[in-house]
Amino acid sequence: MLFIKKIILLLLYIPFADHAMGQIIATPIHELTDSMRLHPKPALILISTTWCTYCQMQKAQLRKNKAFQSASRQFYFTEFDAEFKEDIPFNGTTYRFKSTGIATGTHDLAFVLGNLANKLTLPTWVLIDENFEIRLKYPGLLNPEDLNSLLDAITISQAQSNNLTRNDKK
Repeated sequence: MLFIKKIILLLLYIPFADHAMGQIIATPIHELTDSMRLHPKPALILISTTWCTYCQMQKAQLRKNKAFQSASRQFYFTEFDAEFKEDIPFNGTTYRFKSTGIATGTHDLAFVLGNLANKLTLPTWVLIDENFEIRLKYPGLLNPEDLNSLLDAITISQAQSNNLTRNDKK
């Protein structure tokens, strides 16, 4: 009887286990400045929209990527909707949504962070360091191999930074 109860509990747990493992904790964009100042580490920002099919594909890929889930302790991850309508304080400046028509527009922060040649492509990946300096802008989908290479670079860079910080304290 006890064995049957354990099996039932296990069967009830399985659907939730996959869902929990596929979740990525994203830092809301409006909390990113305070988080980075309190606990300095790089931030990886995915600029997207709700209607962008490629953006949704990229997000689905992230949920499946175990390397991303385990490496995400080394950096802040933020999903930023380029059409977010509220003001956002970021590194001492407040950015606003800029309407371009009826129910359309782009948030100034999305444009400042992600534009290349005065154009914002969706999705766009932006990597900023602990000093809020942009280190990478990548417009478009990152395939799993390129995403893993980026994660490796962030992890190595963060480990080197941590070693320098520890050596400075000695």
